[in-house]
Amino acid sequence: MKRKIEKSFLELNEEYLLMYMRFLKEERVWESTGQYWLAKETSNRAKALLNGNVEEALKPIRSEKLFFHKDKHSFV
Repeated sequence: MKRKIEKSFLELNEEYLLMYMRFLKEERVWESTGQYWLAKETSNRAKALLNGNVEEALKPIRSEKLFFHKDKHSFV
């Protein structure tokens, strides 16, 4: 007996698939620039879309609280 494979939320909604891919790209950009808190927040939004939780993914990001000023806090 074959199992029927159901399509995921992102396969059924292409506009959210594009948002998911954009969130993954933004996460890589934030990680590469040292903004780890913003990368984590963007990763959480991508995971919310993957689970089908659109409201959580579209919530505004409070980036002013998460941005780390690297010039002011240099350790060298």
